[in-house]
Amino acid sequence: MDINLQIENALKNKDILNIMHKATKSFSNQLDEDILYSCKLHALWKAFLNFDKKVGTKFTTYLYNGIRFECLKEIKLKKKHCKNFAPLHSNIADKTQVDILKIDLFDEAKNSNDIDMLKDKMSYLSNGKIAQKHGVTRETLRKRYKKFTKKFEHKFV
Repeated sequence: MDINLQIENALKNKDILNIMHKATKSFSNQLDEDILYSCKLHALWKAFLNFDKKVGTKFTTYLYNGIRFECLKEIKLKKKHCKNFAPLHSNIADKTQVDILKIDLFDEAKNSNDIDMLKDKMSYLSNGKIAQKHGVTRETLRKRYKKFTKKFEHKFV
């Protein structure tokens, strides 16, 4: 049977589509939809070429592992070619620029809770101690930091 026809039939099979979706689900926040789709198709094509029934695994298992492998390769490639993969403030050279950055961060903070948490974070307290000081869990503190930094992180990229 022609491989193009096999792929076309596989893309109409609900079970295969579900396996492909499951395999890429955990990568949806790291890779965009186009890359995920190309990983699925590439792994499906490789699965039809290389799958051997004598090995003892099911085709869907072979496909699932192939898709995950393709996604991991894409993430590795993305990290390797990413120019901005340095820490957020690695380009700040001297203390005056750091002080200006702190002022910018405090300007972004709208309420006193955010300002207090930022001051605690800048004084190098652990997240556990900061959470305890503010009467919240570490997970709640982490979510607050994430929500706060989303507002302005685009300015530093």
